[in-house]
Amino acid sequence: MGKAQKRTFKSRTNPLGTATVPGAATAVESKDDVPVLLKKLSSIDASDRVWAAASASNLLMSDDEAVRRMLLSNNVISALVERLSDSVPDVVVQVSGALYNLAAVDHGAAVEISRRNIYGAIQSLIPRLATSIDGIIKNNEEGQRLGDDGRKMVLLTTDNMLSLLRVLCETVPASVKQVNDMALIPFVISFFKVADRLPPSLVQTAGQFLHTLTDENTAAKRTLLGHGDAVNVLCNVVKAQQLGAETSADDTAVVRMLAGAVLMNLKDVAIEQLETEADKRGADVSAEDAQVWDTMTRAVLEIVSGFISFDPHEAAARALHLAETIPVADVIAAPEASKQEVELDRLGARMDYIQMALELAANIFTDEGASAEDAEKAESELEDTVEPADGNGSDDDMGENEDEEDDDAEHEDDGDEGEAEHEDGRDADFDADDMNDVLCDEGAAKKETEEAVRQSVLGVFIDAIVPALLRLAEPTEAMKCAAESARLASVAEDFAALNERALGCFNNFLLVIEESLKPWFRMHADRVDAWWRFLIGVAERLVGSDANADPAAADRRLRYMVLDRAIGCMWTLARGVGGEVPATPDQIEGLIFVCSTAPDHALRVKAVGVLGNIARRQPGHVDANRRIGLFLVDHVITASLQAAAQPGGTCAAVEPVAEALDLLFDIYGDMAYDYDEPVFVREKLLPRLRQMLAPMRSLCKTVDRRKHRSLRDRCDLATQNLRAFIEYKATERK
Repeated sequence: MGKAQKRTFKSRTNPLGTATVPGAATAVESKDDVPVLLKKLSSIDASDRVWAAASASNLLMSDDEAVRRMLLSNNVISALVERLSDSVPDVVVQVSGALYNLAAVDHGAAVEISRRNIYGAIQSLIPRLATSIDGIIKNNEEGQRLGDDGRKMVLLTTDNMLSLLRVLCETVPASVKQVNDMALIPFVISFFKVADRLPPSLVQTAGQFLHTLTDENTAAKRTLLGHGDAVNVLCNVVKAQQLGAETSADDTAVVRMLAGAVLMNLKDVAIEQLETEADKRGADVSAEDAQVWDTMTRAVLEIVSGFISFDPHEAAARALHLAETIPVADVIAAPEASKQEVELDRLGARMDYIQMALELAANIFTDEGASAEDAEKAESELEDTVEPADGNGSDDDMGENEDEEDDDAEHEDDGDEGEAEHEDGRDADFDADDMNDVLCDEGAAKKETEEAVRQSVLGVFIDAIVPALLRLAEPTEAMKCAAESARLASVAEDFAALNERALGCFNNFLLVIEESLKPWFRMHADRVDAWWRFLIGVAERLVGSDANADPAAADRRLRYMVLDRAIGCMWTLARGVGGEVPATPDQIEGLIFVCSTAPDHALRVKAVGVLGNIARRQPGHVDANRRIGLFLVDHVITASLQAAAQPGGTCAAVEPVAEALDLLFDIYGDMAYDYDEPVFVREKLLPRLRQMLAPMRSLCKTVDRRKHRSLRDRCDLATQNLRAFIEYKATERK
């Protein structure tokens, strides 16, 4: 289990970092026009430079790849970087916006930009920008001298610079050190001190930049922690309910969440520093110091909870309507975006932030969800008082406990007269009062665990975050529009990504419960059942019962992208409760269909994992075990081994086969299981397993150990375990 995948912020179709310049070129008639345009970037006439910079920005962001390639091949990046030092603010705004937009949509261009002394060019602008922004805030002589247009240019340039540096950090790993060396943190953190007097968009850009810079960047984290009152400034923003009278509630929420996200990035290094300082004093971290970060974590989760209270179905319907009604305009006559495009971009930006909130929630819970100490305490308190959900091995455990109790009784009862037996001769070690004591202890243990959970981050997650996650995970009507126009397809992509991220966050939650607080599952079977039914509903909506669906359908990639996450959640949930989920025969058939039609082996492994855990249920699920067991043996393992043995066969099936074998070893690991004799014995699975040994050895040889060491090791281990399992089952009933 790791942290959620890093969210990057998309470049939208009408970036605010560029200002419209009347007459700027939006197309070129021939390749000869490109050198002319670039030459004007160096013209002594300021208006020519402004026009050329705006034209370059338009052309680089156009849909014409050929024009972009012509510009890049004519060294447009160097020309733009050089113009960052221009004395005319309009030129700098256009150039910085063009560089940002280009880096955001073209990874190769981002790499090239990072090689062209972009960091030095930007750093040379910072003192001038800082002075101008200070003047704007204080409305002093410098601020008044700028005028309205000048203020706008300063703020847009700053926004573009920070956005460009963020994109470079996200796409070009080597750029992170370069940005560290620029020492921008004092400049950027100052925006949060006066967040009520700056445009919310600029403060949000600053937050995005700091969040990206401090992600897995220890040097930046230490710099920010060591910078005066930076942490207090960010904490105050998180606590603020309103950032100025003119700042909307939505903008305030975004700024607060970004400040919280930066603080959560800093938390691990901050705690480490507190522990180091405490060790030097020979003491523990003070409760007050630790409480600051715990309180802030809860505050951030509260912000996230409010932020993700979002109706995806209503939003999808609105987005589809907007995308369908965008007017077809002459971009030369009307280069500015339509009202529909502006609203659609705002909605897209909102969804970007929701996905960031989901990433933040997933990472917080992974880091904070249930401490090892709480988990160990809960395990020890509930281990003997709550029956395991799967029932596997419970008889053996009871037998061991009885033996221990008998041994204790033999010692304790020595010399005790009249207390060893009842009048009827039955053992008197366990009477009604003892039973009442045990029940009271069990109830107390459950109550104590419930209270601990309620007070922990887990409690916040269960009550506030999980319900919102499940709403966001529901597929919308937008999914069906993947084959429509580019705009509709983009809407479908955005909402599918939202579904995927919500399910990924939910899976992080389930993984933490499974790894750290598994007894909680047993105490809340009702929630487990409800979550299972929800996940099944998502899967059915994505796949349905249409086995004849066109495998080349345009929406298939999106459907299976989300389905992969949903099946992953099912796997974690089923594994966490030992297979004790309310899976019906129809649902089992649906999972078998997914496993059989999965477009890749990653999804197939997950489906195999779900099925294998369901097959462990007992007693009373013999038919389900038979259906799953035979499917795993015949269709997942045997069929894959036969396919791999054919000329041109590959090692692609290793992971599903290895997973299926591992599950079979667990499912049929004891002849006492109620399904072992009717399924494993009567269906003659042992002879079938023997027939797999030679093909498994051959399959292992197809995996190049030098290129795929972990995969080869897993295949070798599965083969060794198969041999041992065959020997074990052959003698088990003798």
